[in-house]
Amino acid sequence: MSEFDQLEQTINQLTGIRRMVVVAKDGTRLTHHNEQGDRLGEYVAFVALTAEQLKTHLGFNGPYHIIMEQTSGDRILAILTKQFILGLDLDAHVSPAIIVDQLGHIVEQITL
Repeated sequence: MSEFDQLEQTINQLTGIRRMVVVAKDGTRLTHHNEQGDRLGEYVAFVALTAEQLKTHLGFNGPYHIIMEQTSGDRILAILTKQFILGLDLDAHVSPAIIVDQLGHIVEQITL
């Protein structure tokens, strides 16, 4: 089982995650689950990479994750690693902090 398969298996066990996408730092989509051509990967990559580019200008060490709240109350969570970005579309009732805690150890072990 690949590291991405293990990640997807763990995500499938969590409630409130509707879609998942993994994007390389160059914007290439590596894997996705329930993302049906709706641009979640491109959106997550754009926001995360823009935030990373701005961090030196703002004096930040991170970001390590980004939470974007939608008008519906649902959230998009982007977890940034050195090699890739994990994007998750979350229901409004799901805590992004809990998801980061539950997935952090798996995400850190994945190498490309």
